[in-house]
Amino acid sequence: MNKRNKQRLMPWLLLIVVCVAVLFSINCGYLKIPYAEVLASLVNPYSPESSVVLLQIRLPRIVLAVLCGMGLALSGCTLQAVTENPLADPGILGINAGAGFSVMLFLSLFPSLHVRTMIYQPLFAMVGGLFVAVMLYGFSKRHGKVRPDYMLLGGICLSAGFFALMLIMGADMDNSSYQLVARWLAGNIWGSSWHQVKALIPYLLILIPMLFGMMNVLDLLLLGEEASLALGVRVERERRILLIIAVALAASCISVSGGIGFVGLVAPHMARRFVGARHRYLLPTSMLMGGLFLLLADTIGRSLFQSIEIPVGIMISVLAAPYFLYLLRKQT
Repeated sequence: MNKRNKQRLMPWLLLIVVCVAVLFSINCGYLKIPYAEVLASLVNPYSPESSVVLLQIRLPRIVLAVLCGMGLALSGCTLQAVTENPLADPGILGINAGAGFSVMLFLSLFPSLHVRTMIYQPLFAMVGGLFVAVMLYGFSKRHGKVRPDYMLLGGICLSAGFFALMLIMGADMDNSSYQLVARWLAGNIWGSSWHQVKALIPYLLILIPMLFGMMNVLDLLLLGEEASLALGVRVERERRILLIIAVALAASCISVSGGIGFVGLVAPHMARRFVGARHRYLLPTSMLMGGLFLLLADTIGRSLFQSIEIPVGIMISVLAAPYFLYLLRKQT
C-alpha cells in the first residue's frame, strides 16, 4: 500500500476502531448488558424495556469522552503548528489551568446559572483560556518572533500558578463543593449526562469546521515564518485566529470534563507516525485518535478495579506521561 492510500484509509480505519471501542465500553462495568438489549434500546429508546443504565449513565459518558478527546487532540495539533513546538499541549501550556480557574470562579460566584444551564460554563472557560494564551503570546514574543521554548516554560509556570490558586479557592469551600472541585481537577467525566453533551456539541460544531477550513494555512506555517510571508500568508493574523480556535476547543472540552491533560500532546504525535505532517490527513486522524485514547482511558479507569473508579485524568497521565518523557528526551 502506497503512502497516499494509507493516508486516506487511516481515518476510516480509526473510525471503525472507535465504533468497536464504543461497543466494548458499553458493556464494561458492574452490570453487563446483552448486545441485543443494547441494540433494542438504541432503536427504540422510549420503550419501557429500554436500558436506563445504558441510555442515561453509560452512553452520555461514552459520547462525552469521545467528543472531549477529539476536541483536545485538535487543539493540541493546532498549538503544535502555531507555536512550532512539538511539545505544545493545552495542559502543558497552562490553558487547561486558566480555563479551570475561570470555571471555579463561575461555580463560586454564579452557582444558580450552573444549575439552570451549562451554556455559560464553556464561555467562562474560554475567557480563562484566552487570558492565559494572551499572556503566553506576549511573554514568548522576542524581536517580533514567537520563541517556542519561552512559550513552553511560561506555560508550565502559569499552569502551576493557576493550580495553586484553585487549591487556595477550594480550601475555602464547604466539603461538598470541595469534593466536586477536587473531582473536576482530577479530570473526571463520571456522572456525565446528556446535559453536558448538549452544552459541548454547539461549540464543536462551530470550531471544528473553522479549523478544518484552515488546513492549508497550518501546512504553510510549518514551512517557517519567512517562507509563509513569501507565499502571501499574513502570519501573525493567521496565528492569532488559530490560537483562538485552539484555546476555545480546549476550554469548551475542559469545562465539561475537568482537568484532562496529555491528550492534545500524544494523539497528534501518534497520528503523525501513520499519516505524516500534512494537516489534510493529520487533523482527522488526530481527532479520531484523541477520541479513542480518552474513551479507552475512561473505560480502563472504571473497569480496572470494580470497587473504585480511577478518574480519567489520572489514567491519561499514567498512560501518557512516559510518552511525554520520551518526546522530551528526543528534543534535547
